[in-house]
Amino acid sequence: MKKKKVPPPPATAPADPRQWSEKSQGSVAATFRTHYTDCAYRCRNCRKDALFSAAEQKNVYEVKKTHIDVRRVLCEACWRDSHAVAQKIAACEARWAESKQLLSRDAAFLSAWSGLLLEHQHYGARENIAAKNMLRKLLDRVVGADAKSE
Repeated sequence: MKKKKVPPPPATAPADPRQWSEKSQGSVAATFRTHYTDCAYRCRNCRKDALFSAAEQKNVYEVKKTHIDVRRVLCEACWRDSHAVAQKIAACEARWAESKQLLSRDAAFLSAWSGLLLEHQHYGARENIAAKNMLRKLLDRVVGADAKSE
């Protein structure tokens, strides 16, 4: 007779609601949350099992002051990838702010920026409809101008 594998009990860490953000301190959880417990979840992007450990929760809620109702939806690897894409989008926006005239005719730049927006959405980011529409119109113009010049 084989013994069943029993998973280890979840780890815990003491909670100190006085260290939470001001908004979190006003939440219902502030009256009854005495500890954090390891929380297993499935990554929304890659579908792998992940763990939001009690120690990580303590850091996120008490040090970083993230709202107590925020839950993890991406594993560490997907979160890093999503963050890298967001940084690339910010770089595109900064370049755009500096040289709109020149970049509005650069199909490679416009396509790359558009692709980054789509990729970021894949990780669960909100759709930036205004930027998406602007890039589509500019790309249509650039492609149309290239077709006329041939």
